[in-house]
Amino acid sequence: MNRTIILVAVAAGVVAGAVVAWVAAQSGASEDAVVRYDRESRYYRIRVVDYPKEGRRCMHFSKSRGIQSSMILAAPDRLDLRYSRSMIAAFALHPAPKDVLLVGLGGASVPKFIQKQFPDVRLDIVELDPDVVKVCQEHFEFKGTPNTRVIVMDGRMYFKRSPRPYDIILLDAYAADRIPFHLTTLEFIRLVKSRLKPGGLVATNLWEHAVNRFYFAELKTYQTTFPQTYLFKAGDSGNVIVFASLDETPTPKSEWMKRAEAISQGKDFGFDLPQLIFKEYERMTPRPISEAPLTDDKAPVDTLRHENPKTFDKE
Repeated sequence: MNRTIILVAVAAGVVAGAVVAWVAAQSGASEDAVVRYDRESRYYRIRVVDYPKEGRRCMHFSKSRGIQSSMILAAPDRLDLRYSRSMIAAFALHPAPKDVLLVGLGGASVPKFIQKQFPDVRLDIVELDPDVVKVCQEHFEFKGTPNTRVIVMDGRMYFKRSPRPYDIILLDAYAADRIPFHLTTLEFIRLVKSRLKPGGLVATNLWEHAVNRFYFAELKTYQTTFPQTYLFKAGDSGNVIVFASLDETPTPKSEWMKRAEAISQGKDFGFDLPQLIFKEYERMTPRPISEAPLTDDKAPVDTLRHENPKTFDKE
């Protein structure tokens, strides 16, 4: 059974510093760590931990690993994790987004940023675990706006049941340390593509402990499905953001940066979006990738994760 939660309260309104090696180190116990919440949900063990020396609150999806989100306590609507800033580049690639979908709530960092910086955007959020929604409301200052809607449902099931189209779709659904396999296949990506308005785009967060065959198979799956694809490596975070657009012609780095300058005017993002695009932009469409796309009947995700990318042809 799915549930839709309409959030009608006003979102809560230190520049976010780059999250560095401490995030990985803090995933376990720490002398200065203060546990605010620690319970088993239907899907994960959800832990909310404060790190007073760092001024941060983190969400974990297990005791020793699986950092899902980090919030700066003094600035809860800032983007702390490096990858989340890279995903915001989607708002510069699309000329005028009005309807946005996020799959995977996490600690609500991206939704809070969108609510603050793009208040006119209609934001739908699909989250599998109702306990995650509750934790975000109680511990991560996720107050919502009249334009925000949360649907408690599996992401793929939502796309199958809802015909609603979007300008931007952000995919950030993780089961602790990996994307659920049914959200990685060609059939799923085609379904996502079918829910885009003309000129729409998808941004998906990929994260790997190391380069492996699954990583390149996933890149190939997006490259096969969309006419234009881009790859942003989010600093040294280990995250890679794939942007996949319906546009037939590529968007040059200079144009993307120009659009980022325009949407940044009069706003305080807490980071330099045009400079981020300058550093991370890479067009993936012409890149040779010999790995086969993942499909529903052939997605050996666990096997591919442990194999080197021997079939990947470098440029």
